[in-house]
Amino acid sequence: MVNNIPAGNLQLCAAVLFTGSSFRQISKFLGAFNIQGLSEQCFYRHQAKLLIPTVNWQWKLEQDDLIREALESGSVTLGGDMRADSPGHSAKYGSYTMMNLTCNKVIDIQLVQSNEVGNSVRMEKEGFVRSLTMLEERGVNVEAIVTDRHTGVQKFLREERKEISHYFDPWHMGKGIGKKVDELGKRKSTQDAGQWRKSLVNHLYWSASTSSSGQEAVAKWTSVANHMQNVHTHDNVLFPQCLHGPLVGEGSRVWLKLSTAACERLTDILLAPRFVKDVEKISPVYHTSTLEAFHSLIIRFSPKSVGFSFKGMFARLQVAALHYNENANRSHATTVEGVLRYAIVYPKYKHGDYTVRALKTKPTSFYIDKLMALLFDSVVEDPLLYQEHSEKVPVPEPLCAQYERPDKQDAVSRHRTRFFKKT
Repeated sequence: MVNNIPAGNLQLCAAVLFTGSSFRQISKFLGAFNIQGLSEQCFYRHQAKLLIPTVNWQWKLEQDDLIREALESGSVTLGGDMRADSPGHSAKYGSYTMMNLTCNKVIDIQLVQSNEVGNSVRMEKEGFVRSLTMLEERGVNVEAIVTDRHTGVQKFLREERKEISHYFDPWHMGKGIGKKVDELGKRKSTQDAGQWRKSLVNHLYWSASTSSSGQEAVAKWTSVANHMQNVHTHDNVLFPQCLHGPLVGEGSRVWLKLSTAACERLTDILLAPRFVKDVEKISPVYHTSTLEAFHSLIIRFSPKSVGFSFKGMFARLQVAALHYNENANRSHATTVEGVLRYAIVYPKYKHGDYTVRALKTKPTSFYIDKLMALLFDSVVEDPLLYQEHSEKVPVPEPLCAQYERPDKQDAVSRHRTRFFKKT
């Protein structure tokens, strides 16, 4: 017994939440072995009173350390992106993650419910504003931010935070271009354009990483419209000609002919005014690919097929952040002889093509030991402090309308009214 609570029950409940498991799955597992477990009400009671306050407090300690490191570094470059809790455009929750790209650590997470801002489309801007405001209030000097091309975030930084440099993630921009080129490749009249997809995405990355200014990145990017027509000199002083040698034999390409449907439509996509304007702000150094990796990790702790309460969802996001920060900078795995290990994988976005990926050392979970120690050494013994901290998290109104049951007196009055009407 721990403070009049069966220790086994509390340990089982803590293991379920701290590892990102589900009570129903664990209950089925115990039932398959015919092992007596605890009730669902008992689990959610311990989760609300003890487990969630423990996670909130441990994340507070982690966040305080990360902010202290950011203050010592002077200025930081942040990366931000939102993840919806369900596929499609009808999400209930939107979790906005702010990551310190300098050290590859999640520094803040904001959870927004759609009815707080009117609809699910506005959740990303709200989460971004909340996170940036909190970090600035803590004294963090934000030098630059890398995000996707969300219009609400662009407008906010352009009007409210002019001193912060705003960059766009090349992965998101390359993904958008790739989808449009794939659509051209599916049509008979423009199928030759589809063969340029990989080269165009690579050229976008190269334009960003090898340019010293946004104007130079634009000059290099717009040159591809001439290059794919086998024209390698350009009317731009910043990039007058291509840097490659003669492309003959195996180095030749399927060149597009001028005035053909494939050439004209692909050129319209590549030189669209809005896209070219955004290329000028493409990030030359930092990307948000690590944010995408963190969003993939969140699925292990809060699957999109399962619904959670607001505090339950927030706690699982914090556990996921603790796991990511502990394993963010793992070293390269080696064999017994000391040879670096690699693996060949076939990502979905490669459409059957492969890529070589460096294998990392096995992830650790020491954060679970810290959570368990905090729970049994402090929270169970004196839960008031931790519960008060957990209650500071504002919980929005329920998303759906709730039926309000009338009190007993009103029910009796309505019954008497119906009785007298009948008589």
